Amino acid sequence: MDLDFKGKNVAVIGLATENMPLIKFLKEAGANVCGRDMKTSDKLKDRYQALLNLGIELRLGFGYLDDFAQYDLVFLTPGIPRSLPELVEARRNGVLFSSQMELFFNICPATIIGITGSSGKTTTTTLVGNMLTGSGFDTRIGGNIGKVLLEEVRDMTSRTKVVLELSSFQLQDMNISPKVALVTNITPNHLDVHKDMAEYVDAKKQIYLHQKTDDVVIFNAEDPLSQGFDREATSRVYYFSKKPLKRDASGAYIRDDWIVIRDLNVRKEELLVCHVEDIRLLGLHNRENVLAAALVAYLVGAKIEAIAQAIRDFRGVDHRLEYVATIGGVRYYNDSIATSPARAKAGLLSFCEPVVLIVGGYDKKIPFDELREAVILKKPRAVVTIGATSQKIEEALFGLVPLYHTDTFEDAIYTAGSLASPGDCVLLSPACASFDMFASYVERGKEFRRIVLNKAEEINPQS
Repeated sequence: MDLDFKGKNVAVIGLATENMPLIKFLKEAGANVCGRDMKTSDKLKDRYQALLNLGIELRLGFGYLDDFAQYDLVFLTPGIPRSLPELVEARRNGVLFSSQMELFFNICPATIIGITGSSGKTTTTTLVGNMLTGSGFDTRIGGNIGKVLLEEVRDMTSRTKVVLELSSFQLQDMNISPKVALVTNITPNHLDVHKDMAEYVDAKKQIYLHQKTDDVVIFNAEDPLSQGFDREATSRVYYFSKKPLKRDASGAYIRDDWIVIRDLNVRKEELLVCHVEDIRLLGLHNRENVLAAALVAYLVGAKIEAIAQAIRDFRGVDHRLEYVATIGGVRYYNDSIATSPARAKAGLLSFCEPVVLIVGGYDKKIPFDELREAVILKKPRAVVTIGATSQKIEEALFGLVPLYHTDTFEDAIYTAGSLASPGDCVLLSPACASFDMFASYVERGKEFRRIVLNKAEEINPQS
């Protein structure tokens, strides 16, 4: 990427809040910037005036994807389907595309750690950040979570550690990879935007395909869909697994209920990190997240003591199997971040107690096979459906479990509470995105908390 933007004509497609730092950066670098978005000025609200104050040209509403020939570079926001006819035609005509994330990679002086996968990214990214901070490093966390780090890049040095959660959308057009890359797992996701599963997988692979020989990539040894990725890697390969690894493999694993790290590039003996009982998070999937985080942190210089302490102290991220309250002997858990069937499966299988499950939401065109598998294995007391995918989920689970259809989010919580008995858990683990009813999984999770905490007596009169 040519980083000299002075006098260049640049377009930024997508004017959400997270692209404001990109526009400011380009303006400060001397670029002529045109901001484009399908939303009109009234839909952009206060952001519209903020964009005008930056002195950029705006092209909004109908035709916002027309006429790219005059631009030296076009920045695409994550989540815009690359298969849109206008974008396909522009690429065919030689228009160069990039992204805010690719720009950040090119100008960042720090060691970049990239974490992707279909589930577990947020937990793992947060844990790595805690481990590095506990080891005394100047650590920044961002990407798909946290801040837009383009705003902080001028304050970073070669000693800074940047931990990025990276979505398939952020990786899709990348031609540069992080120094340390982790793929937690691969399951179907975002098929409402990606044209097919092959495109989704290919996007994920960009996290390691452009690495150098002295870089590091880490794979899940137990994940079937990422098997064979290691054969494509040109960098040093490590693995994590809940089972002991093969003798010739380096990585993190569990042996005799201990978290162990083995790096055959440095030493033959194992490093004992901590006991698995020190993990406070629910579910076997979180053991994988802890193993992956410990390995990443170790490989970028974290102290074993700091890694172990971070594991002991970590109680999870908001909206991920988050305990909310106990009402009438029933415990309520917020797993709103479970926006795919695979995540919901992991959430449901984390519980030993009987569960009343709340599922449903925006349709990402993902089959509900994994949710069906989880219901067969766990046999929840009941499943309460909500949102645009209700009918699809009910069809997938028909005959396996009592099903209760509800029309509003509040009714779903009330219904679940009425079906639960003391000792049960009510689990919001939607298996779907939130966009049919909420702006984000965060907003959905906050509303779940609010209803549970503020309307306890209505949810479960036994309390």
